[in-house]
Amino acid sequence: MGSPNQLDDRFRTALMETIPCAVFIADGGGRIIYWNRSAEELTGYAAAEMIGRTCEPLGISESDEPDGEVIAAVCRHSGADKSTTECRIRHKDGHVVPVVRRATAVRDEAGEHLGAIVALVDVSAIKQARNEIRGLRDELARTRSFGEMVGGSPEMRKLYEAIELVAATDASVVIEGETGTGKELVARTLHARSRRGQNVFLAVNCGALAETLLDAELFGHVKGAFTGAVADRAGRFEEASGGTLLLDEVAELSPASQVKLLRVLQEGQITRVGESRPRDVDVRIIAATNRDLAAAAKAGTFRSDLYYRLRVVALHVPPLRSRREDIPELVGHFVERFNVRYGRRVEGFSAGAMDVLTRLAWPGNVRQLEHAVEHAFVVTPRDATELPAGALPDDLGRPAHRAAPAELPPGLDERQQVLAALDRAEGNKSAAARILGITRAGLYKKLRRLGLQSPPAPAGHSDEEAPSDRPPSAR
Repeated sequence: MGSPNQLDDRFRTALMETIPCAVFIADGGGRIIYWNRSAEELTGYAAAEMIGRTCEPLGISESDEPDGEVIAAVCRHSGADKSTTECRIRHKDGHVVPVVRRATAVRDEAGEHLGAIVALVDVSAIKQARNEIRGLRDELARTRSFGEMVGGSPEMRKLYEAIELVAATDASVVIEGETGTGKELVARTLHARSRRGQNVFLAVNCGALAETLLDAELFGHVKGAFTGAVADRAGRFEEASGGTLLLDEVAELSPASQVKLLRVLQEGQITRVGESRPRDVDVRIIAATNRDLAAAAKAGTFRSDLYYRLRVVALHVPPLRSRREDIPELVGHFVERFNVRYGRRVEGFSAGAMDVLTRLAWPGNVRQLEHAVEHAFVVTPRDATELPAGALPDDLGRPAHRAAPAELPPGLDERQQVLAALDRAEGNKSAAARILGITRAGLYKKLRRLGLQSPPAPAGHSDEEAPSDRPPSAR
């Protein structure tokens, strides 16, 4: 057994090689005396090429636009520590690598400078993700939508950012949310923005089939495996290979089906019903549920090992009542959809109807809102350009009480109402639309139909959004 000092040296070396970032040590003259394997991988330079040299070949330079959040993601406790900086280095092959550099000076007992230990962390992936999120925030500020998903509330912006990050991986995802919130649309968006987006997306409702039929639906069957199996048939796992499979209402799986699903996730293979030969499958699994899956796992009604296999990432879809500010955009989206479906030219709902829509509890969430808009289309005359409150379904419940918004002067005709709203909003169309209780798209239609040119926006104000309308990321 070696001396304590020899053991210390060995442990120090092992520690340096274990640290998952590039580390090098320079002496008092700036010449490198240690270069770990991660430094070789990050820079392309072998230790033999760098020992005895300065770090000049790396061309280290500070970033022109340092991002404090990037540094915080790497070193949460750096604070105002000037030794932690965002930099660029030049790889041996010539390409530039963004890194966060953290340097620590080493001194002897007398305070004499002996050298420095420098750590370099590759932040390429972090920078790319943050750039994508900035682009996403810009898109949201302009459109208040994300793909086919509508709404720019804080809850939805948080969900969009999570989707953008998770979509780039193959991690299994559990999407949680009440019935009607749009969990399948979230799953389709995840698929569309992933590397599998050009391949198939399939959905299976786990609660709609008996256990024997569900096994055949998921894993397929061979001819004669059961009554009615008149030919071999591939299951959804095989059909979705290379793509994404959504297991909707996953909490409804029987204990036996949970065991079979766990085996598929662990082994990447399925076995058709009535067959003993396993088949390889390459599928990304997304599960959706309106139940508390964590509570079910804790209670023993859902296998905890399967729960943790499925829930690498969890996404929560907020109920409509927690994002009422999205209702005008959603209503406008559905109005456009049903205009196409029914060959209509509806501009939107009346101010009274919009007031009702934004105050209802919506226990059925976005799906219930969509059905309410379609109901209003069906029961109003085909030549109507505005949908009244009386066209809404009778079973929507009573709106929650709130203070009445500032009203326009009484006795105005439609043209005068639009002009008065634009005047009160100082030419801002979004604010004018809210005063009228319609969507911005509906206001544009009114302007065209009435032959009105909106007054120019006053200096310092956008024609599209008032400063208070903009999400925080756009201010």
